[in-house]
Amino acid sequence: MDKVVIIGAGAAGLSAAIHLAEENVPSTVISEMPSGRVQSNMAEGGINAALNTMGQDDTPALHEAETYKAGRFLACREAVHRLTHAAPDIVRTLFDWGMSLNLTETGQIAQRAFGGQSKKRTAFASASTGKQLMFTLTTKARMYEARGMIESRIGWRFLKLVERNGRAQGVLLANTNANQIAYVPASGVILASGGMNGLFGNATGSVLNKGNVTASLFAEGLPLGNLEMIQYHPTTTRLHGKNMLITEAVRGEGGRLYVEQNGERLYFMEEKYPELGNLMPRDVVAREEWYWIKQGIQPWLDMRDIPAEVSKNKLAGVLDACHDFLSLDPLQAPIPVSPGIHYFMGGIYVDVNHRTRIRNLYAAGEAACQYHGANRLGANSLLGAIAGGRTAADAAMDDLHGKTSSFQPPAEWLAPAYWLTGRKEGANLLRARKQLNLYLQKALGMERNETDLLRCLAQVEQMEAQIDGGYDSQAPIDENVIFPHSLLLAKAILHSALERKESRGAHTRSDYPGEREEYRKTTLSVYTDKAIRTVFQPIEGD
Repeated sequence: MDKVVIIGAGAAGLSAAIHLAEENVPSTVISEMPSGRVQSNMAEGGINAALNTMGQDDTPALHEAETYKAGRFLACREAVHRLTHAAPDIVRTLFDWGMSLNLTETGQIAQRAFGGQSKKRTAFASASTGKQLMFTLTTKARMYEARGMIESRIGWRFLKLVERNGRAQGVLLANTNANQIAYVPASGVILASGGMNGLFGNATGSVLNKGNVTASLFAEGLPLGNLEMIQYHPTTTRLHGKNMLITEAVRGEGGRLYVEQNGERLYFMEEKYPELGNLMPRDVVAREEWYWIKQGIQPWLDMRDIPAEVSKNKLAGVLDACHDFLSLDPLQAPIPVSPGIHYFMGGIYVDVNHRTRIRNLYAAGEAACQYHGANRLGANSLLGAIAGGRTAADAAMDDLHGKTSSFQPPAEWLAPAYWLTGRKEGANLLRARKQLNLYLQKALGMERNETDLLRCLAQVEQMEAQIDGGYDSQAPIDENVIFPHSLLLAKAILHSALERKESRGAHTRSDYPGEREEYRKTTLSVYTDKAIRTVFQPIEGD
């Protein structure tokens, strides 16, 4: 019987599993942790859809145009069209499934303003939309799990894709608690493994997600796209070694950014961009903040002009987080903010139907390079995850061959010691990963330049030489196997940033300011013949 394996139990993975179950196709969802435990903090502000519940003249076509523009025309237009035109049905379906959303006085779904958009298009659940979404999806998935349509495997980590004759056959998984390796055969595999926060270490999302799935597949020759496009969210605040997100919803409800000059407040976004002000696209706001930070001037986010009742009813999560983690009451004092890594627009290269270049292998959500181009429009992430999961599931069902793969791996593959054969003990992967974090943070910050990128590339290559042939007895098997691939992935990101000799969206080169039309193409990275090849490929559908 056909069975699809899904790597990741976030919004994209559960969306795919539910969609498959609705069509009577069983799936196995692989997750290191229970659904939502990590992912729920990654989207606070809302989910976009042209619902027209606020008495506006909004349309999916306008949502499409603003998404495409915010991405600096680097996304596949057909994919953006499908995303934005599916959005109203997606949000209404989630609401019908029981997702808690703020409502208007007349009982309609309320919508707030969000960056880069001319209409109030963002449906929301106070400042905890991600948590409410994950609760809804998990509840729906458990219903199908009780019917035997969804199997959930918790506590397992991706180790390797099993591929034969250019087709995905299944996956090898590692359970580090039990020191076991298992093989799960599949008719198709959907990668919904999220972004690459752990490569950098100071992202707003969980740094437990290291991008290991992406790194492993890249080392096997799977192409990746637009890796240099890393979104810095303009309103984060430093917290115990990583960045805490202050949702864009604060600015959507009237929060204002300012700096102090000569004892007076300068509302720099409102002065320079009077039309959208504090709600310009994220790449623009982040760059404007960076301009002041380079001069040693701290930007502040001010909630004090927002009516207290609005903040308590619609931004309660922000008030709680600031109180608990910053010892700050934003109703009485401004929040110190700076840009922080938040989202990876680049990832596994897929076509408009979320197929990869390996047959029966698909990618969705933040793991995939799709929808967002050079800069993600705020509140399009949850939408992209749900739509991408559905689309990948549809493609998998179209490609099913009537039965699950019959391939059985050699017995030695299931022995943990096999994966360390020929290596010598002595590597310290925890220290190496922390060092890699620091290298990438410095070279791939808000502004990049050739000197820093080349220096970082040399540092990563030196790390490769240091750990070559070694293993860390204190690290889990998957980390020992995949960390060398993580270094390859880091090099691919650096190569992509070096080759894009322009400034577009989230990618700012101080030595190449301004957009250049010849670079309005996808940066495609491929590892072949033990070398990374970076080329520019026309955007699908152009």
